[in-house]
Amino acid sequence: MKKLVRTLLVALSLFFVASSIQAQTSFGVVGGLNLSKLSYNDLPNALSSNNRCGWYIGPKIEFKVPVIGIGIDAAVEYSQRMMNGEGMTSDGYSSSQYLKTIEIPLNLRFNFGMSSIASVYAATGPQFGFNIGDRSWSWKDVNSNVDGFELKKSNVTWNIGAGVKLINHLEVGLGYNIALSKFAKRYAGDGNFKSNSWQFQLAYMF
Repeated sequence: MKKLVRTLLVALSLFFVASSIQAQTSFGVVGGLNLSKLSYNDLPNALSSNNRCGWYIGPKIEFKVPVIGIGIDAAVEYSQRMMNGEGMTSDGYSSSQYLKTIEIPLNLRFNFGMSSIASVYAATGPQFGFNIGDRSWSWKDVNSNVDGFELKKSNVTWNIGAGVKLINHLEVGLGYNIALSKFAKRYAGDGNFKSNSWQFQLAYMF
């Protein structure tokens, strides 16, 4: 009988713990704008890049540890970043193309404030991108010389961001996405580029 009572108590405890954890897990949709600028390395013909606007959208999940306000959020996003390149020689040229990827951010999240009306959060963590668009970006200059890059299949970046959560559902945030790996390699030579982005984000958690 004692073993049965202990078993029931353990089962009930596990049930309440599981229920509590489930109550701290929420699902939603996230989307926003990114403002990206390329950073070129080791190019014999200098290129520059201006900020270009793109967008992203996808499902999101958030898990918050009860009481202490620390959690994890993750998403699977379809993203389009605008790449831009401009020649800095006398035979200057300009070219742009979208980088289409599936992005998977995985952030450690810190929540501040106990009010259900408004709270503040900060988040940071890695983001993994997988190219699902064109694998090449090429152009011709005024002398009809072909140049360009081979885009990589995947890349890794790092997110830093903060925002507010309103009425436990709507999130508004601003973040910066820092490239940790190369996005592409030049056809000839050792030239490559990375891409950092500012991100404006809206999310609705159900």
